[in-house]
Amino acid sequence: MIGSNKERGSTAAGGSQSWRQLAGNSRVRVNSHQASQRRLLKWLKLFVLLLILVLIISVVVWVGTRINDSDHSLQVQAPSQPVQRVLFYSDGVLPNSWVSSILNLAVGVSMMEVDIFALKQQIESNGQIKSATVERIFPGDLKIVVQEHAPTLRMAIQYDSGEKLVRIVARDGSVYDGVGYKNSTLQRLPYLLPYQHLDGSYFPLKGIARVAELLEYARNNYPKIFASWQVIALTHYSGDIELPGQVIEARSPLVPRIIFSANQDYGKQLDRLKYIMEYIKQRGNQSIERIDLSLSDSAAVQFSSGRVGSY
Repeated sequence: MIGSNKERGSTAAGGSQSWRQLAGNSRVRVNSHQASQRRLLKWLKLFVLLLILVLIISVVVWVGTRINDSDHSLQVQAPSQPVQRVLFYSDGVLPNSWVSSILNLAVGVSMMEVDIFALKQQIESNGQIKSATVERIFPGDLKIVVQEHAPTLRMAIQYDSGEKLVRIVARDGSVYDGVGYKNSTLQRLPYLLPYQHLDGSYFPLKGIARVAELLEYARNNYPKIFASWQVIALTHYSGDIELPGQVIEARSPLVPRIIFSANQDYGKQLDRLKYIMEYIKQRGNQSIERIDLSLSDSAAVQFSSGRVGSY
């Protein structure tokens, strides 16, 4: 029968075979020319945005760096004002006029134009200066502080031209003009007869510190004996106290030659010298030519008569 076959071919939209089920749930990508252009434009916009962001970050970093560099440059250049005053301090005798004579600063020179390191070297090249410091005190002061050598001996020097000059000898062997000293100070210094090196030269002066120890001890403990010393002869003193036979010779009107060992204790030698001089004075103050204190346990005294005694 025709009626009995109706259900076999049923295709109603509400049935299990609807057009939505047949189409499935997948989304089909349209590959038309217009769609491709839209996608390309979208990626291009994103790229441009990223590029702008990178440029902005780069500009911010560059500006920050420039500002930082500008701050540093301002710290260096801001105080560049002319030198207004030179403040000079010394622990010795040098007057203010001395430092003024060696500065030679141009009129209107700025603080930052002054080479303080070169100025320090220039000042310390003078033999009278032991050390120096130079610093800028902003806004306009230049501060110079020096430590001077203490004079130990004086030395008569004759140049090839025949000119004779007196120079000062410091404890470290430096020889300098001696600016600012009173005549009374210089007159109390014995003259130095230096050691002559194998090549015939007298410089550099070596071992003067050891000589200075003898002079200081005698000045402080035996001022009357020291006051009579006119010359300190280093004829047999090379400056190396490790070598045997190194002696320092003091010459005075009372005793023409007083010989000290540079290797032995100065206190003991000076004690013996005082005893000998007092003993001889009590015995009639005989004329003495030489007192040799360099012996270990005694001193040899040579009298003008030729007689030699041991004390």
